[in-house]
Amino acid sequence: MSQPSHPSPADRHLWQIAFIRDLLWLSLILLLLWLGYYLRSIFVPVLIGAVFAYLFTPLITFANQQWKWPRPFTTLLLVIFLLLLIGGGMIILGPIIVDQAVTLTSKLPDYANWLADRYGLQHDTLMSQLQQLAVHVQENPFETFQSVFSGTSRAFDFMGSLIGTATYILISFALIPIYFFFFAWQFPTILASLQEYIPARYMRRTKNIAAQMDEAVGSFFRGRLLIALIMAIMFSVGWYLADVPYWFLLGVGTGVLSLIPYAATFGWPIAVLVKYLDMTTTQGLSSVDWMAVAFWPSLVYAVVQILEGWVLTPWIQSQSTDLHAVTILLVVLIGGAVAGVYGLILAIPLTACLKILTKEMVLPKMKGMADKSSPG
Repeated sequence: MSQPSHPSPADRHLWQIAFIRDLLWLSLILLLLWLGYYLRSIFVPVLIGAVFAYLFTPLITFANQQWKWPRPFTTLLLVIFLLLLIGGGMIILGPIIVDQAVTLTSKLPDYANWLADRYGLQHDTLMSQLQQLAVHVQENPFETFQSVFSGTSRAFDFMGSLIGTATYILISFALIPIYFFFFAWQFPTILASLQEYIPARYMRRTKNIAAQMDEAVGSFFRGRLLIALIMAIMFSVGWYLADVPYWFLLGVGTGVLSLIPYAATFGWPIAVLVKYLDMTTTQGLSSVDWMAVAFWPSLVYAVVQILEGWVLTPWIQSQSTDLHAVTILLVVLIGGAVAGVYGLILAIPLTACLKILTKEMVLPKMKGMADKSSPG
């Protein structure tokens, strides 16, 4: 019986060499990651839409299997529901947001002036711009925006980037439902297409590893979203009771920061600083109530953090990622330093997936090599 012939090394193509093939795949992955980061302004809405589609896929699949609802129909209902929820929230909470934003804008020059006088900072140019901006926003905000877009107000060049950012956010919010609808509708088709490239002998093991990753990543994102929502409500209510200025903006902002573990810490000093500045600029330094400035805002932050650490996270998220607290802090810092917002959001899920891959693929091979090399 003739043995199958193998091409000699001289006759083989480069991609037939395992090392070269693995190197090409790694290079392709790194290129795609770099391209995604370089074009992050375009891909962030795509990523958010894909993440939301991934999070709602179990619900869409349940409706399809139990109630025979077509996936496009369920997806469209979800989009309409979420848009109505956001729209209703903006109608109810919009006046509070606008009022606090306008008040903060009008008082920024006073805050900056007081800090500059108190600590000897240079503020002439900055104060002039902030004061003019405050007057224009209060008197005619639409005229201010129009002058920025037409380029007739050179004194507000910095507003151009602000308006550009706001425009980008609005466009992104408009695109996210479209991306969400497409990904949620085609999610099973996308998974089936990916499975075609998995060799049959690795299919069972790959599905097992993918299921573990799905459990870790899905639990993390769903848990963090719910925890962030609850924390935003608690911070807002707590700082309202503590009479912290701009309590709603600070509460929502700190809740959004809590999507990233430990990032909500930044909301605490800001709340104390804003309370301090508001009291000193209106009443003077001699009449500052330090209990109201430092103690009550800090107490609210401490209570919310205790509830998050001892109640919300164990109850909602449990140990979904199976990562130590020190590891989470370290990877969040590394992710933020390497990839900015991308890194902050994806650091923990990627680390959890790498840990699963290491446990399922690397450690067994290392153990086998150790057993073979051990004497007797």
